[in-house]
Amino acid sequence: MKPWFNRFAGVFVSALFIYLAVRKVDLSESVWMLGTIQLEWLSAAALVYLCAYPFRALRWRGILREQRAISFEGVLVPTFIGYMANNTLPARAGEVYRAHLLGQRAQISRSGAAGSIVVERAFDGVMLVGLVLLLFVLFPQTRFLGGAALATALIFLALAAGILFYNFAVQGTHRVIDKVLGILPQGLEGFVSRRIKFFLQGIRGVSTFRGCLEALVYTVLIWILEMSAFALVVISFHVTLPLSGYLLVYTLAVLSTTLPSGPAYVGPFQYAFVLALGFFAISQETALAISVAAHVALLGSVTVIGMILLWKEQLRPRPLPSPKKPQPSKEKVG
Repeated sequence: MKPWFNRFAGVFVSALFIYLAVRKVDLSESVWMLGTIQLEWLSAAALVYLCAYPFRALRWRGILREQRAISFEGVLVPTFIGYMANNTLPARAGEVYRAHLLGQRAQISRSGAAGSIVVERAFDGVMLVGLVLLLFVLFPQTRFLGGAALATALIFLALAAGILFYNFAVQGTHRVIDKVLGILPQGLEGFVSRRIKFFLQGIRGVSTFRGCLEALVYTVLIWILEMSAFALVVISFHVTLPLSGYLLVYTLAVLSTTLPSGPAYVGPFQYAFVLALGFFAISQETALAISVAAHVALLGSVTVIGMILLWKEQLRPRPLPSPKKPQPSKEKVG
C-alpha cells in the first residue's frame, strides 16, 4: 500500500472522529471547563503515567534476555523515544523506529528487536481483551463495544496463540519455513531466512514459565498505573465516577489508539472520552475538555521526554567502524 494512501486514510479517520466528537459540543464551554482544572491532580496524573514507562522498559528487557543482556538505561531510552514517535507519527511508526534504535544501540538484530515488540503487543493485547470482556459483563447494555472491540480482541488472541504455538513447536516451525523459502533464489533465500529467524528469536523471549510470568506481572502493573493516571485526569475536573467508569474510560481510550488514525490518535482519542463519559451523563463539553487535558498531560509528557532523549541520542558519539586491514600487494617477481 502506498505511503500517501496510508497518510490520507489516517487523516480521514481522525477527521471523521473529530467531527463525531465535536458535532454537538459548545466549544466555548469546553474551553471554559479547561479553566476549572485542578493542576495538582493533573500533575499527579502525568507523574503516575510516566511511572509506567520504567516498567515497560523492564518488561522489554526481560523479553530481550533471550537475545542479549541489555542494561536498564539501554532499553529505557528507546522505549521513551519509540512512544514519542508513536505519538507524533501515523500508523504507530514508533514501533519500527524503536526496533531500529535498539538494534543500533545494543548491536542486536533489528528483526529480533521487532519480534520482541510483537511479544509486548501480545501481552498488552491479552490485557485489553480481558478488560473488554469485563466491560461486556459490567455494561451489557452498551452497543459501542461491538464489532470493533470484537475484531481487536480476535486479532490479539490470534497473535498470542501464534506466539504460544511457536514456543511449543520451534523445530517444526523452522522446518516448514526452510521448505517454503527453498523455492527462492539462493541469495534471497539466505537473506530472508536470517531475518525471519532473528525475528522468531525475538518472539522466544517468553519461552519459559518464569519469563512469561514476569512479563505478565509487569503488564498488569503498567495497566494499573496507566488507568490510575486516566482516573486522576477525570478527577482533576471535579468529576467522580465508580471504578467501572474509570475502567470504561481507559479501555475505550486504549481501543482508540489501535485505530489507523493520524498522528497522536487525534479524533478517536477524543471520541472515546465523549462516548465513555456520556454513559455516566457527563456533558460532551466536559468530556471533550477532559480528553484534551489527558492528551496534553499524559501523551504530551511522554512526547516531550522522548524528544529530549532523541536530541541527546543524536549527540551521543557513535562507535567508529573497525579499519579494514590492507591487502598485501601482489608484486611480479622476475
